[in-house]
Amino acid sequence: MSKSIFVSREAADRRERTFALAILLAGSIGIILPLLYMAGQSLSSKQVIKTIPSSIIPIEGKRVTIDSLGVPGRQYFVYKVEVDGVERELAYVDKQDRMWVYVDPENPTEKILQPPASPDSRVAAVVLNWQNYAEALTRSPFSRYVVNTLFILVISTFGTVLSTTFVAYGFSRFYFRGRGFLFLILLSTMMLPPQVSLIPSFVIFQKIGWYDTYLPLIVPSFFAVSAWNVFLMRQFLMGLPVELDDAAKIDGCGPVRTLAHVILPQSVPVLITITLFSGVFWWNDYFYSLIYLQDKLKFTVALGLQSFDSLYFNNNALKAAATTMIMTPPIVIFFFFQRYFIQGTVVSGVKG
Repeated sequence: MSKSIFVSREAADRRERTFALAILLAGSIGIILPLLYMAGQSLSSKQVIKTIPSSIIPIEGKRVTIDSLGVPGRQYFVYKVEVDGVERELAYVDKQDRMWVYVDPENPTEKILQPPASPDSRVAAVVLNWQNYAEALTRSPFSRYVVNTLFILVISTFGTVLSTTFVAYGFSRFYFRGRGFLFLILLSTMMLPPQVSLIPSFVIFQKIGWYDTYLPLIVPSFFAVSAWNVFLMRQFLMGLPVELDDAAKIDGCGPVRTLAHVILPQSVPVLITITLFSGVFWWNDYFYSLIYLQDKLKFTVALGLQSFDSLYFNNNALKAAATTMIMTPPIVIFFFFQRYFIQGTVVSGVKG
């Protein structure tokens, strides 16, 4: 009887794991497919065969260059044409009355007159247009946008990590009257949408002359404005043994030296997590940059991509190439630091 119960439970656990794996797989496909599709579009060109459905792989009409026709560098589309009952791949080179003139790319001296071919009869080929990335970079000053974004990102991330560490250190390692109430007020700010404080903040920054500068984007980071980061850091620090602080006091360390030499070396995972949160946020930020920046020379990559999209709205290949370049750095960073990211998030949620 107990053996049958054990087998039934094992089968139920297996079904649950299979179901969970199926959900994760479906979600992963839903996320990865659009990214792959965009990457494929970034390598396509305007000469994509319209009759071929859009796909992840950039499929275009096969084109060949025939120098003997007297037009150097010109490319001709290749069609599947039936000649004397045999289907051949011929290049369309000219018109004659109502007929098309075809030639064999391997034997250009042979000219064949046939009725016009339909777009469906074009020969498909996979063409990777890597020059789209270089062209997207030259069409817009993305290098300047990247420098602007990195300037904001580095300083704001430093301010976020510094202020978050001190605030969380105070809430986790020092006992004072009203500590819980103040921390509750801090957490309650997470329920306020950013639009609530947008107008007052904008008016203040405009009155003090910070509009169209990077200061409204950088200075608030030094005041621990993210309650989530403070909560994450505090939970991690509360999981560290208090005996570490006592041992540091015996060795003559004050609060700052204890934080620098004892607490922070133990907090590398959560520090990396907060750094990633802040860095990815400022790299992708569009809302605050749009509100406070007006000069195009000060634009971030998000604003630059939006202006690029409005200028080249009819060129999906260039837009996809620009978007892929901007999207790649956060993905690469998360790929290399995901172990620290997951460790910092999980440990902070479990301890304390």
